[in-house]
Amino acid sequence: MKAWIGTIRYYLRQFIELGLLLIGVSVFAEILFGPDVAFFGSQVTKNLVALLNTLGDSGIAALIVILALMIVYRKILK
Repeated sequence: MKAWIGTIRYYLRQFIELGLLLIGVSVFAEILFGPDVAFFGSQVTKNLVALLNTLGDSGIAALIVILALMIVYRKILK
């Protein structure tokens, strides 16, 4: 059972890292080539700014959520 859970954790960790890399590449491509990058199809930076604005409207609750996500992310990468 431990081996099975370890395998699932490994694949989830790899999936999260891949997602973060894709977000980084899409933001970089949008900065270089403008908002109409054909490969990604949507405005990633616009969506990220909207997400940050939504979290900012929530106040202290958003700060707690962001801190919790950072802690979880650090534990996953260890």
